[in-house]
Amino acid sequence: MNATAAVGLLHLIAAEPTLLAAAPADVGEADLDHRARDEDHPCLGCGSAARCAIIVDSATAGPRWLDLCSACWHVVRRANDLPGDE
Repeated sequence: MNATAAVGLLHLIAAEPTLLAAAPADVGEADLDHRARDEDHPCLGCGSAARCAIIVDSATAGPRWLDLCSACWHVVRRANDLPGDE
């Protein structure tokens, strides 16, 4: 995934958060680790095995899981921190 695709993914998630699985409201670090390490979820960016799990808190849909592989997580994080920067 490149930075442009990551920015597009972030816009898609913001526009349609129901594409992500619903997450519990009170998730701790242990829950994130369990989902990322012990469960089998595909990366939303590229489809490979997800190794990172975070919660996206949507104003319209509530908390949602965002599962990403390590490579996509770094690109999405950078796109989120530096919008438009490639």
